[in-house]
Amino acid sequence: MKKWVALLASVLLVVTGAVGCSSDAGQQSQEGSSSGSPKVSISLWTLNTGWAWLQSAVKDFESANPDIDVELTQYEVDPFKENLKVAASSKTLPDMWFTWGGSLGSFYPENGMTMDLTQVAKDHKWSEKYNKTAIDMSTFNGKISGIPMHLNVLGMWYPKELYQKLNLKAPSKFADFESQLKTLKDNGVTPLAFGSKGGWHTMRLTEQLLEHFAGPELHDKLNNLEASWNDPAVVKTFEKIKEYTDKGYFPMGYSSLDPSEAEMLFYQQSAGIINEGTWFDGNITENGFDPAKFDVFNFPTEQTPTRASVFAEMLQINGASDPAKQEAAIKLGEYLTSVEVVNKYINDYGSPATLGFTVSEKTPHIQPLLDSAKNGGFLITDQALPQEVVQKLFEAQDKVALNEWTPQQAAENMENAVSAYKSKQK
Repeated sequence: MKKWVALLASVLLVVTGAVGCSSDAGQQSQEGSSSGSPKVSISLWTLNTGWAWLQSAVKDFESANPDIDVELTQYEVDPFKENLKVAASSKTLPDMWFTWGGSLGSFYPENGMTMDLTQVAKDHKWSEKYNKTAIDMSTFNGKISGIPMHLNVLGMWYPKELYQKLNLKAPSKFADFESQLKTLKDNGVTPLAFGSKGGWHTMRLTEQLLEHFAGPELHDKLNNLEASWNDPAVVKTFEKIKEYTDKGYFPMGYSSLDPSEAEMLFYQQSAGIINEGTWFDGNITENGFDPAKFDVFNFPTEQTPTRASVFAEMLQINGASDPAKQEAAIKLGEYLTSVEVVNKYINDYGSPATLGFTVSEKTPHIQPLLDSAKNGGFLITDQALPQEVVQKLFEAQDKVALNEWTPQQAAENMENAVSAYKSKQK
């Protein structure tokens, strides 16, 4: 009996101590908060390249919201994608993360990992704050699954000085484009600054060639898996990749070249053309160059309408986070995409999905690129296709370049990958 009394006393002592500690902790949280609410800590993952402004913006947000702490983690592109995959599989995703649209961003809502923001968008009048295309590209299965951040348009960039030296101007036809590639090569300049490590950089050229040879209607059907990839237009596309490789139009060893290294060749004018988007003014400035010394043109094709490669980027919120964290994440996401923040950091922000922002003189190519998509756009390939099919495309590009597959074999393997994907969906 004495043992039970002693045990009961011990339990009561522990409980009392725990309550006291909990009370003290709550009091400390409230004392550290101007609003008297417990402090909320949220984790945010983003890219680092082109995002130098973010740390300052987060500090401003924390100053204005002393009840919220933001744990910011930033990665390079490919490590970021890999870390997100690992976190998704281990159910350790952060409270909020940056991602792309299409099949990259859809993975998380399709697997029940994101917060449904449809009602938030309605209550907070997102239709008055964000570009409709960006909202649409952040919507999956009828539900808004991300806070729109960027609306990006890709184009072909070139150094003005180099083009003036060689008496070249932006091409308007595909034949003119190919003639320029030869002129650049004949003058000791690598025509195309592409690095295929990771696959996505070269993919940007592959998709433009496919748009040219297939035309908009077939291109869309291919991306929607509604047409066979074992098609003459696909074969012609891979034939061009092989032709440009054989002619030395890409940097030597480009199949394993990091895109950032290819970018440096472009700045040095040892390479002539690079396919980048509305964020690239910021990249140029960040690397110590003047954006005004470069210009951009839409990939030249006789197809009508002439469409640009486009994609949206967003901030998704963890559906498993507790409501207080979700509320704080919404507040942070809307702050980071507000006109106030966009205009403050416009020189580095990229191409905002936010309406009503002021275009900066230091980002002179955003508006021309956005204008180039007025006739329409196609969703960039690594967001349009299922990821396992995207990986097969990356493999096909490399194997064609390395003479391991013929263009016909590349097209056949693409169709096999599509068939394998479809069979898993039944």
